[in-house]
This record gives sequence, C-alpha cells and structure tokens, in this order.
Amino acid sequence: MNNWMISLVCLVSVNGCIAAEKAVLQEDFERFAPMIYADLEFSEYWKNVSWAHLYGKLAVVENGSQGKVLRISYPEGGVGPQETGSHFVLNLPPADEYELSYKVMFEQGFDFRLGGKLPGLTSGGEKYTGGIHPTKGEGWSARFMWREGGSAELYLYYVDNKSEWGDQHPFEGVVMQTGRWYEFRQRIRLNAPDGKDGRIQAWLDGKKVVDLKGLRLRIGELGEIDAFYFSTFHGGQTPEFAPMNDSFARFDDFLIKTR
Repeated sequence: MNNWMISLVCLVSVNGCIAAEKAVLQEDFERFAPMIYADLEFSEYWKNVSWAHLYGKLAVVENGSQGKVLRISYPEGGVGPQETGSHFVLNLPPADEYELSYKVMFEQGFDFRLGGKLPGLTSGGEKYTGGIHPTKGEGWSARFMWREGGSAELYLYYVDNKSEWGDQHPFEGVVMQTGRWYEFRQRIRLNAPDGKDGRIQAWLDGKKVVDLKGLRLRIGELGEIDAFYFSTFHGGQTPEFAPMNDSFARFDDFLIKTR
C-alpha cells in the first residue's frame, strides 16, 4: 500500500455517515524489498521523508501471516540514537488534529533494561527531544517509551514541561510481553492559539491508557502537528540503559488520520 495517500474514512452511526476522517499516511511495507536498508535506499520509497539515519539497523523481513514488517536491531551494549535502533522523519500536512497508530512486537529475548524510545507524532520533527525544550511554545514531541520490565508510557516534550527531560505519563497496569504484537495509538488535538485546551489520548490494544486535558502544546499559530518521528533506541544516555544482549523489535501497519 502506498505510504502517502489521502482517502476518506466514513464514521457511521445509526443515522448514517456523521463525519469523515482522512487517512494521510498508511504503510504495511508490502511494497518494500526484503533487505537491510541504507539511508538513501529507504528514503527512495517515500515521497515525504525529511531524513533517515538507520545505521544499518533497519531491515524489512517476512513475518508469516503479518506479511512484511520492519525489523529494528538494538545491539548489546548500545545506548542512544546512534548505537542502537533507527530513526527517520516523515513530514505531514500541518494540522491541528491527528491520530497515529502502529503495531510493535518485541522479539523473544528483548532486553527492556531501563527503557527506550518508540515513535510518535511531533511538531518540528526531531527538534524537541534529547533535553531540548520549546520554551516559546513553537513545537513539541509526543513519543512513547518502553520501560524496565516491559512497562510503557507517553513521553512528552512541550512548553509547560515539568521535567528536565520529557514528562512521563505511565500506562497504569501495563506490562508488555515479548513475542506478541501490540497496537499503540495516540490522538492529539492542539489547543487554541491563545488557550489551554489541548488534549492527548493514548490507547494500547484499544484500551485507553492516557488522557491528558487542558494542555498548552503551542502558543499562537506555531506548533502545528507536522511530522511522524520514527525514533527507537535504548536510552536515556547512561550505560545502565544498554541491552545486555542483542535485541530486536518489529513494526508494522502505520496509519495516520486527520479530520
């Protein structure tokens, strides 16, 4: 399925079609050749890629009934975005509301250690990550993280951060297992330019795990949702985050919708 598309999805009630969503990005990787990808080779499949830094750790592989999927490697002892995982930014038409979903499976033997990053929507691509805060409300990032033992959270950088790094919003009661697929989903609605009415919701396998209301994600007309940041690695930055064995995760079925 083509990665860049605009199609209408009708939301149906007993009285018929009440609203329509636009699928602006949909990717199941069936059109990709199975191989380990270099940055340029991977970018050539997309019309909207901003940049890709894959470090030889991203491959497309066959996965039985799931079809073709991304397989990301996290080498033993690696910490941070260059030593472990892979990264790319897909540009989106700027909008005030988007919904993202994708599937992920941590392979058997995956070492969660202290935690690591998972993809999410952003304003500004990768800019507001790694301790860089949007002090003027000019952007934000809303990625997911796995944590020690398979717990998970929403990891948020925005103008009203309370933490030195990203603010953590744990998924209560969630302990992910290796060897099975999970669906992560997030819906982001920006605040009015002069308001504090933004909202971020997240679901894991259809169960709501985060619902943040009254957010100030932007100030003025800046900070529109404009990117999908595929970023996954172990870290943090300290050695305690490094996996103690080679670890692998698989990703599939990217879907991004707006209204």
